[in-house]
Amino acid sequence: MKILMGTPVHECKDYAMERWLESVSKLDYPFDLLLVDNSENPGYVKKLHAYCKKYEITNYKLLHVDVDKDTILDERLAKSRELIRREVLDKNYGAWFSLECDVIAPPDALSKLVNLIEDNWMVSHAYPTREIPNETHAQLGISLINRKALTALGFINGYGYVNPLSPKSWYGSDVWFIRRIDTGNAGIHINVDGIIKPIYHLSQ
Repeated sequence: MKILMGTPVHECKDYAMERWLESVSKLDYPFDLLLVDNSENPGYVKKLHAYCKKYEITNYKLLHVDVDKDTILDERLAKSRELIRREVLDKNYGAWFSLECDVIAPPDALSKLVNLIEDNWMVSHAYPTREIPNETHAQLGISLINRKALTALGFINGYGYVNPLSPKSWYGSDVWFIRRIDTGNAGIHINVDGIIKPIYHLSQ
């Protein structure tokens, strides 16, 4: 399966992004890498280029999204994820591997998810939070999303919209994307917690 690993990134502590890209370079399943920088500093992509070169990542592409300084993080992420979604569809990738830029996963993480995706729309794995010991997140931190899900569902039009099944609840783009898979007739989302380890959450 042809995989695009697409990740929204923003300017953070140098050691965190460098360590993350070092771990990405060790993944044992082939992929192309798309980093969408949504930081206020357009020059940050130069550092990303340098890190990719240092760890001999050659199959990568960097984009910078211009955002207003008052734009909230969820909206920045929604715009970044929509660019990734379009890249998957336009370049005929079979799936999008989402690994957030502060999550360190072992080399076999992607291959394990590829083995499980089959006809599922999404396979995801929980990862530890930074703030609360023994608590985990799921969402898009470590996930493989099938092309068919990305064809049917987007991010921009989902950001900030009310869930019609729960009119008083609001969701960011990632949670709303997953809710539409889980509560609709779109497809199957499976959680495979425990099969990928160890997983670390970096401090940014």
